[in-house]
Amino acid sequence: MKAAWQKSVGVRLARRALAPAGRFHRSERGAMLDYVLVLGVFVPLAVFVIVKLFEVLSDYFGMIAFYVTWPFL
Repeated sequence: MKAAWQKSVGVRLARRALAPAGRFHRSERGAMLDYVLVLGVFVPLAVFVIVKLFEVLSDYFGMIAFYVTWPFL
């Protein structure tokens, strides 16, 4: 006998929606899905870090340029 959660419509719809991804993952070419998922996680994080570091460096060098222009330093 099936559990109550297996009979719900939402679970069946979710399984039906995710079935193509599961078949693609189980196939010989399924390793590509792993690469896409990993890139989908790490690329946005890397872009965020690069942009943030660029902002920090821009502020730092702007501060240095401001200090250099002071006549009494």
